[in-house]
Amino acid sequence: MARPKKRPDRAQLLTSAAQILDTGGNPAEAEAVREALTELTRAKARDDNPTLSLWTYPETWRAAQQAGSIPDLIDEGFKALLAGKFTPKKAPRSSGGGRATFSGRADVDRQQEVTAYIEAHADELGWAPSPRQVAAAWLEYKFGPYKRT
Repeated sequence: MARPKKRPDRAQLLTSAAQILDTGGNPAEAEAVREALTELTRAKARDDNPTLSLWTYPETWRAAQQAGSIPDLIDEGFKALLAGKFTPKKAPRSSGGGRATFSGRADVDRQQEVTAYIEAHADELGWAPSPRQVAAAWLEYKFGPYKRT
């Protein structure tokens, strides 16, 4: 008996839907789908894969969502930090400046690795960012208005 085809993950479907809506000239609808995706991500959080609150620009968040899975992107940033290939920049202090809070999931073990790395390298980094600050800095680095290539 043939196995039924595996249905795409709901988050993947919502990401694709937002991209289609953006491409089709429906930015308001695409934003609504992205908000639903954020709620879905928050609802999927588990003890071993908790939600991180990320303070970043909406444009950065949208670009990251269009590029792929937020948890995968966060993990990519954590791995880059741990490999010494990424130095998180401290975000300028401001009362907002157009930034907002978004949610992304990250493996708790990887967060602990990042915390240990930060503790060991805080002097050379010039500050001691939390895992959520590292994640936000990575997204800004890759997709933000001030991205550095």
